[in-house]
Amino acid sequence: MAEPADPFTETLEFDGDDAGYDWWRNSHPDGFVLAVRARKPPMLHRASCSDVDRDVHPKRLKARGARQICADMKPALRAWLAREMPGNGKLLDRCPKCGP
Repeated sequence: MAEPADPFTETLEFDGDDAGYDWWRNSHPDGFVLAVRARKPPMLHRASCSDVDRDVHPKRLKARGARQICADMKPALRAWLAREMPGNGKLLDRCPKCGP
């Protein structure tokens, strides 16, 4: 039997899986998405934010170097950022539209 996932550390990335990403966003309305784009600082969004909807912004969210990291809890995304992009510091930019 698999151990339950730790919501404080578990993150998901749906590389090229638009249906899986849409399912996750719709089934985790209280979750968070870290939008990572080339030449821009990572930005934290609520899962329900239209700025991280691939149907609304396909070119921006599927551009080269763009990734969306999903998690139920903000600490998981902070840990991902510290581990994967250590030069970015511990503070996250927050979306001004959804105010995560």
